[in-house]
Amino acid sequence: MKKFRATALILALALALSGCENTKIVLTTGLAGDELFRIGEVSCLLPEALVYLCNQKNQYENTYGIEMWDYEIGDETMEEYLKSQVVSQLAQVKSMVYLAGQQGVELSEENAALAAEAAAEYYTSLGEEEIGRLGVDQDLIQGMYEEYCLAREAYEQITEDVAVEISDDEARIIEIQQIYVLEESLAYELKTRLDEGEDFESLASNYSKSSKITLTIARGDMDEEYEEIAFSLDNDEVSEVFASGEGYYILKCTSTYLEEESEKNKEKVAQQQRTTRFQEIYAELMADTLSEFHDALWENVVFADYDSVTTDSFFEVYETWFGG
Repeated sequence: MKKFRATALILALALALSGCENTKIVLTTGLAGDELFRIGEVSCLLPEALVYLCNQKNQYENTYGIEMWDYEIGDETMEEYLKSQVVSQLAQVKSMVYLAGQQGVELSEENAALAAEAAAEYYTSLGEEEIGRLGVDQDLIQGMYEEYCLAREAYEQITEDVAVEISDDEARIIEIQQIYVLEESLAYELKTRLDEGEDFESLASNYSKSSKITLTIARGDMDEEYEEIAFSLDNDEVSEVFASGEGYYILKCTSTYLEEESEKNKEKVAQQQRTTRFQEIYAELMADTLSEFHDALWENVVFADYDSVTTDSFFEVYETWFGG
């Protein structure tokens, strides 16, 4: 399903947090009247969730029409699905705000000023009825933008502070040619013909069942055995026949090191290691952090009660002021 553009931060956090342990979640009515959930000492108020929910609801409707809410995803209605997504998104942001506090990360004065400007722009766009239905004021909107930005700053600062050194071999990207056939006897026949001097690419073109003859691969792109054999080959070296999946492969290395691609991959691998370290920091903190959720409060929210709320620019305003 098509998503709107303004979830860049949420998606980054979702990816970073996907390998982390969940907090200890308790369903409770012990929260304040308008408190939807709390992670550690960080609260999410119902009006904040309504801002997220109505903005996303209206963006979906503008793209797909109101009929989309008649459909289901598995056992959930589309309405239930979006409500659960909103809680997940806000939980990711709020947990990052909690993490920022624990790590001593503070919002810069520049970004605090931008959050005030963004809040003024968005709040001005709301009609009186929308303000009443959402239960918001400008200070609450400003706090939402500040936390949204703080979550990004915390993630960036924590990952940037993780020192990583990536060797050329870890980041190495190679170019290979492959022959893939289903019959073992044919694979050994082709290997014999290669050993007798026939051209690898010609045989691959005539016999290989793979959609690609030549491909570039990095570590982690293929299964373990394929990768081990491919990365052990020297330039122009041809592998022995080996089984993988439902067939048999023969590989030829045409380049043991693609310099430009490998340099680009080095930063990608480094970022993956930073993200892994971030997940470790996050999981360690959240393992002992209690989360409370006011389930009944959220269950009582139904789309029909917010038909008069047409706002859809909350995330767009954020992108305008903070660059997405």
